[in-house]
Amino acid sequence: MIKDFLKENSIDITEKSLLQLKYDPKSVWGYVEVHIEQGPVLEQVGFPLGVVKGIAGQTRLKVTVRGSQGHAGTVPMSMRQDPMAAAAEQIVLLENLCKHPEEYLSYDGHCSDSTVKSLSSSLVCTVGEISTWPSASNVIPGQVIYTVDIRAINDLGREAVIYDLSKQIYQICDKRSVSCIIEHKHDAGAVICDSELSSQLKSAAYSALKRMEGDIQDEVPTLMSGAGHDAMAISHLTKVGMLFVRCRGGISHSPQEHVLDNDVWAAGLATLSFLENL
Repeated sequence: MIKDFLKENSIDITEKSLLQLKYDPKSVWGYVEVHIEQGPVLEQVGFPLGVVKGIAGQTRLKVTVRGSQGHAGTVPMSMRQDPMAAAAEQIVLLENLCKHPEEYLSYDGHCSDSTVKSLSSSLVCTVGEISTWPSASNVIPGQVIYTVDIRAINDLGREAVIYDLSKQIYQICDKRSVSCIIEHKHDAGAVICDSELSSQLKSAAYSALKRMEGDIQDEVPTLMSGAGHDAMAISHLTKVGMLFVRCRGGISHSPQEHVLDNDVWAAGLATLSFLENL
């Protein structure tokens, strides 16, 4: 359908035509992105703007746990091979590991002290989907599937978390006599923002806030982005920098998403100041 629409409008989509649209890296000086924070940090510290130091790498897993389906009332607890109980234990393990990585990660060549320290300030883990089969209130499920989303600014640390988590998931399955399959569905490396661009954005944000509010006592905050952004893709082409704008409650992708007019004005002034001082 899309191909037909493009053809009807005389838009030729071939490998050759796409290559002609490709940017020459020499023609691009840099890339700066202004975006709402999508998190609560700027609101908590009381600052309308923040400079992004880097964008977290991401890994998404799909975990399938299979056990023995049975009647909820007739199978004794001691004889069950319950994938739901196994999945629940694994999800709690994930939460604990991501809250306290230093207590769980092994130091057998996969992780160092500096890596663990980096994880303690950037690691976030989420189970966003879970489904059971046959999904009936009076049936011990035969299968449970859930997703895992792991993000961190340190790629080596993220890989260490996945390694140790996978090992412990399999151990739980063995202990409970159920089977586990872990599939990697998505991987994206972390992107560190260019230090020169970040410094220029920080100065520009300070200048904008000083112009709006007068004397500024505190430094413009520096944050990590846990959400993915266009800058991740553009980083393969050129250096990138990002400026975050405070949003109410850290809410995004929702009708409740809201940014103050003054904060948008501050972001505009900061961008103008950045461009004027290039």
